[in-house]
Amino acid sequence: MAEQLSDPDRSVRNTAALEIGSKSEAACAHVLVEALWAEPDFFVRETMTWAVTRMEEATQPAVLAAVKPDRSPEVRVQALHVLSKFANPETVGVLLPYVTDPDEVVARKARWALGRIREPRAVAHLVALLGGHGLEERNALTSDVAAFGSVAVPALVEALAADDQVVRRHAADILCHIGHPDAEDAAEALGAAVENSESPVAVSALMALGELRGEAARQMIEDARGAENSQVRGVAERLAAVKLKRAAGRTRPTN
Repeated sequence: MAEQLSDPDRSVRNTAALEIGSKSEAACAHVLVEALWAEPDFFVRETMTWAVTRMEEATQPAVLAAVKPDRSPEVRVQALHVLSKFANPETVGVLLPYVTDPDEVVARKARWALGRIREPRAVAHLVALLGGHGLEERNALTSDVAAFGSVAVPALVEALAADDQVVRRHAADILCHIGHPDAEDAAEALGAAVENSESPVAVSALMALGELRGEAARQMIEDARGAENSQVRGVAERLAAVKLKRAAGRTRPTN
């Protein structure tokens, strides 16, 4: 089976990977991992990835491939993908330095992998990156941090008080993404951001409050209807109307 992993016929390679994975052939782990890095066919790579993640013996070679700079970016990205499938918290310490890898594709995959593993100690490292990079990278980081749910909220609340307006807005955007119920504890900090921040941050904080369902969030949106800034005032009016409509829908009698 190990020899068949390098067969010219993709069907033979795929069948071999299926067989190794089904039987969890630990003796083939290293060979399978190396075959995965060299595999040109997407569907065979998916099968090999599945087979690799069925064998704990494959964790170490995957870690080594992810962190060795002499490996190509393509191999390192695939290795990080494999590690995200293992979702082993013990690999997080190895992955953390690569969230700022010089190769942005590798760095983004490392951040993505941490969002799938969801080990709490990774949160601070990811939140420290808020506000940087281009729009696409920021959007990806938003999803990565939001994947931690309530675990990320305390760090995001701290970020709402950062000196950098871009960081504050990014933190509010992520809290909006997290929403109810995990971000309910951020309501007070979001309300403060609405009152004390520039218009873009205030609007983002308001939108985050709109995704919460607690009384504190509702009251802060209501208070913002009296804001001096017309944009903030307008967003608050729309959100208050939406909340009123939802409340009416919940209390409407049913036949």
